[in-house]
Amino acid sequence: MKKLIAVTALASGVLLLLVPRYILPACEYEGYAHMHCSDTAQAEYIIGLALMVIGALAFFTKSSKLLFLEAVTAIVLYGVSYWLPDKIGYCQNPRMPCNYGMVPGIRFISIVGILLMIGALTGLAKNLRTKGKA
Repeated sequence: MKKLIAVTALASGVLLLLVPRYILPACEYEGYAHMHCSDTAQAEYIIGLALMVIGALAFFTKSSKLLFLEAVTAIVLYGVSYWLPDKIGYCQNPRMPCNYGMVPGIRFISIVGILLMIGALTGLAKNLRTKGKA
């Protein structure tokens, strides 16, 4: 479970850095003026960096309780990442790159990250329960 938590957090952190800028860029990076979607992309960079730090820490964590806390923190960050486009804003025009690319990409990464972390937390909880009985 330790590797699943670490790899998921690291990979999704890297994706949250790359998607809003290079893979499915915000409107500003496609030649449009600076808009709310550009601010959303910058906020996602911060979430991506935080997830990368959590993933790196998870590789070196020895305590199961601390690993559990890191996974829960990652789930919270995924939730914030999913919610940020609605809070900060993005272009509502369906022809804008952020509307058909960046925001769905961010939300997909967040949902997959949440599902993988829930699976990892379930396995970690089972391991903790069996260690407690032994």
